[in-house]
Amino acid sequence: MLENLMYDALEVSIVEDNDSLGAAVAEAFAVAAREALASQDEIAVILATGNSQLSFARAVRERTDIDWTRITVLHMDEYLGMSEDHSASFRRWMNENLASRLPLKAFEGVRGDHEPAEEELERYAALIRELKPSITVMGIGENGHLAFNDPPALFETDELIAIVKMDEVSRQQQLGEGHFPSLEETPQSALSLTIPALLMSGTVLVGVPEARKAPAVRAALEGPVTPDCPASILRRQPHARVFLDRDSAALLKRDNG
Repeated sequence: MLENLMYDALEVSIVEDNDSLGAAVAEAFAVAAREALASQDEIAVILATGNSQLSFARAVRERTDIDWTRITVLHMDEYLGMSEDHSASFRRWMNENLASRLPLKAFEGVRGDHEPAEEELERYAALIRELKPSITVMGIGENGHLAFNDPPALFETDELIAIVKMDEVSRQQQLGEGHFPSLEETPQSALSLTIPALLMSGTVLVGVPEARKAPAVRAALEGPVTPDCPASILRRQPHARVFLDRDSAALLKRDNG
């Protein structure tokens, strides 16, 4: 660990590189999972997908101290109308990187192609209410989004999952990560857990590697807490912890006292 900082109620840890970040988040996840399973027969967790989460996925599936047979995995979002077979599907990402490699109790994917979509919103919200996730692991988008809660985000809502319109920065990020051949073919809407749903877990771990995330990290940690930077709400969450690498932390002034 290179450095530990506090931004309001939020602990921020800076590590050397992306692999170190993935290992650090996996270690924190393992500790939280063992603690939760010490008092419960089974738990549920919410995990993010995408390129920034690959180092965490690699690290966590190599650990031998997590009883996955007692863990149900939920995830955060899926493109509206997208089949699980599509190469950009987040259900497919989760299956390829975690669910097919670990002895999970269950993996519950967001069915972006279910019609009507409102039925899927009801189903997934009911799952969240029933399972009461213990741990959330997520990242921060290039526009500061959490899941697909693009700015200006709703910090308070009674909904647990909603259909959201993706802004151009968010769509450009998906295009830049190689998921689609053109912006025109990049989806404009998604099913996404809301910010209250993401933050309801007792432990919230946020892994943010790479230089392309540095402006969003700076805005979230050193700018105002505002819906215009959704990740800034993390500074009001004492149960959350953010992990950065040198690249994503490069723009921080570190003058937070």
